[in-house]
Amino acid sequence: MFTAILSAIPLWIFPLLFGLVWLGLRASKPRAVSVWMVYALPMLGLLSLNAAQGLAQAEAALTVLALAYIVGAVWGYRAQGAWIIRRDTRRVHLRGEWVTMVTILSLFALNFATGMVQGMGPSLAGGIPFALGFGMLAGALSGSLMGRALRVARWPVTA
Repeated sequence: MFTAILSAIPLWIFPLLFGLVWLGLRASKPRAVSVWMVYALPMLGLLSLNAAQGLAQAEAALTVLALAYIVGAVWGYRAQGAWIIRRDTRRVHLRGEWVTMVTILSLFALNFATGMVQGMGPSLAGGIPFALGFGMLAGALSGSLMGRALRVARWPVTA
């Protein structure tokens, strides 16, 4: 059974996982990054949007995802202020934190587990509780990345 699971995993998953771990470890230390890197991070939420559309109860999942996205964005906006040191025209200087690692790896694991459940237990993945749980978690995690990017965008630029 384990080999069947491994053989069904697309090869691009492993480089993505290593890239996300690298990104999360980098975020754990004080750093200066391009503002565009912060603005691009919410694109990881598109993976969840795609996964939600593939669920049997897609309408319920997408509705909850949208609502949780708003909640996550508000939280992300508020939390990001504690990590910004300063921002200039091209870079933002950030304190080290582990929230980025937890968020992006949680999104990765959630989407990966959803795909596994759809393949191994379609009756479970087709239920409304699964769709609501997926939408709530994916929306909150994705929204937090968007809120953080919005906070950086609105942060005063210093010369």
